[in-house]
Amino acid sequence: MSASLRVLMIEDSEDDVILISREIKSGGYSLTYERVDSREAMKKALEYWTWDVVISDYVMPGFGGLDALKVLRESGRDLPFIIVSGKIGEDIAVGAMKAGAHDYILKDNLTRLVPAIERELKDAETRRQRKLADEALNKAYEELELKVAQRTCELRQANEALRGEIEQRKAAQQEREVLIQELRQALAEVKTLSGLLPICSSCKNIRDDSGYWRQIEEYIRQHSDAEFTHGICPECVKRLYPEYFKDHYTDKT
Repeated sequence: MSASLRVLMIEDSEDDVILISREIKSGGYSLTYERVDSREAMKKALEYWTWDVVISDYVMPGFGGLDALKVLRESGRDLPFIIVSGKIGEDIAVGAMKAGAHDYILKDNLTRLVPAIERELKDAETRRQRKLADEALNKAYEELELKVAQRTCELRQANEALRGEIEQRKAAQQEREVLIQELRQALAEVKTLSGLLPICSSCKNIRDDSGYWRQIEEYIRQHSDAEFTHGICPECVKRLYPEYFKDHYTDKT
């Protein structure tokens, strides 16, 4: 089964087109082609149809091979571009290749045409596969960069939240320590007796900070954790209750 080949021919001679078509078919291809000989016709053909190869004459009235090559490059399509023309100088052929033509074949040596087409089709497919691979790689790289950026942002937000929580805990701990210190200091001021206390040498009342004389029991109770119980010492019993002292304390003293 013949392989199909779609060829856009830039040629002003129908006879030359017939010769080129015959050579391609002899190489085992089922050929579909269109012949154009102007810039506008070529641009239109590139727009509405998909081609495998562009074959162009080098010299035509008003529209040459280099012009056709420029139209192809402006279209953005990566197609093999082969110049098939009559006798020209070597410098012109080299210039055409430098301009982007993939091969240059003389019309009197068309036996090189089919091998050139096959070679350039393989090269074009290689370029297409490489382009697809590069696009896939670039897409994967962009997706990876996006994921890294998103993950970095998430980690940054998590770190900021954690840092804020740590700062809040530190502040709360500092406030707690200050409060505990203040409470300890207040408790020490309230419950600790220190300094000189004026006391009456007769009734034993104490003068407080406001200048009032108060019972020593009341003053100590308000300024410490001490509580009082009442009793009477043996000396006071002997002085106040001599008979009771004689009956109960004589043996003990």
